[in-house]
Amino acid sequence: MKPERLIYTYVSMAGYVKNDWGQGAPDEGVDHTAATAHKYGVPVTWMVNRGSIPLLRERIVQWHEEFGDDVILRCPTFARDAGESPLRFKQLLKEEWAAITEAFPWVKTKVAGLGIKEGEAIRLLEECGFEGVWGYCWEQVWWDGITNEGIPWGFWYVDKDRYKIPAPEGGSMVACEWTARDLHQAYHTANPCIYSTDPNDVLRAGLCSGTDVEYWKRVFQDYLRNTEHNDHVYFVQQQEAHEMENSEAFSVFPAADVEACDQMQELFFEYLRTFPITVTTLPEAIRTYKRQNRETAPAYMLTEDPLIRPEVNEYTMTLGGVGLGPWPDTFFYYDKECQMAFVKGECKPRMLRSYVGKWNMQENFAEEAPPVFVTQYAESGQAIEMMFEIGHWKPIPFGLTYWQELSGWKVAACDGAVDTKIVEGKLLFMRIALTGAPLRLTVRLEREHTS
Repeated sequence: MKPERLIYTYVSMAGYVKNDWGQGAPDEGVDHTAATAHKYGVPVTWMVNRGSIPLLRERIVQWHEEFGDDVILRCPTFARDAGESPLRFKQLLKEEWAAITEAFPWVKTKVAGLGIKEGEAIRLLEECGFEGVWGYCWEQVWWDGITNEGIPWGFWYVDKDRYKIPAPEGGSMVACEWTARDLHQAYHTANPCIYSTDPNDVLRAGLCSGTDVEYWKRVFQDYLRNTEHNDHVYFVQQQEAHEMENSEAFSVFPAADVEACDQMQELFFEYLRTFPITVTTLPEAIRTYKRQNRETAPAYMLTEDPLIRPEVNEYTMTLGGVGLGPWPDTFFYYDKECQMAFVKGECKPRMLRSYVGKWNMQENFAEEAPPVFVTQYAESGQAIEMMFEIGHWKPIPFGLTYWQELSGWKVAACDGAVDTKIVEGKLLFMRIALTGAPLRLTVRLEREHTS
């Protein structure tokens, strides 16, 4: 592992709200959140707006000086706040950001936070010079009115005209995940809301408690192990400040749940601080991504079943129950053209999504995978040779995996592959492009010789 490549950020939604579940700025919740995070040297990225800045400004300025806290904008909504008017939305963005720069002149990076429901908002944010947008939800369907199924996880450059797809060339605005998901179980159960790093969700599901965050530790380990074969692995965690208080203004959850979530976060902060990871703010993480990548970077994630299951209760039964597994090791991959998932032992992807040429943002970009045949296979002590064949198939980005104990092996030849990578000595990944013509892919692996 290379833990310094894991970039951890903690975000807290702390804007003024006016809803049936609460009204105002989360005064107590902000203090509660800050006290626990700062105890372990975790800087908080506060998501604020004009309504909450007057109340929170002095505290955040002090925390910025002492702990490196930063701010992003709690973005107005295109539909509700702007009435679906592009001019009105741009004016609101201008006014909100002016309030931020006046209160916090040290802010260097324009980042907006919102639940990603509207493509028009993404286009207008980029036109207004925003460099990042937080709030995407990998695999999510329906929950909170957000359906983001089909998007990548983590960080990627969003296409301003196709808000669920990576930009095909270069990139300007970095899309960021709402909160890190348990990729393995979210995929196999199609229930990303329960299998996540959101404190209230895992508490209600019975995956964690105020005395036990073993589930979060195992999810974190899945991300940490993948630092070996990624330049960076991004791990975002978020908790709404209004969910960290039980008061006249906000009582979304009972006081016992607030206390349990605080204890869970404390246990997790203590745990992640035992590793030499990079702990920073969301704006700094976005700047790092933009410095390192001119376009969406390929992401490689080998995951395993954490073997911790939720309770059967009112919350976990909301969407018809939760699958209980167990499930095999699974390898996930995405780049600017596609996203794939491979189950251990299988050569072709069980999940294949192509972003090339897609325009309908109401779909999840799924593609049928073609039949794959291994027509030659030979293994000796020093070499492995095989040939993959695929017949006529429409042009799409594609990939193959070969699952085997490959520690100490290297790729000597893989004619026709766009990219190859041996992951953790457990599998060979081959990124290819189907052109419409039959494909014959020859692969040779050789043992590495050490002097």
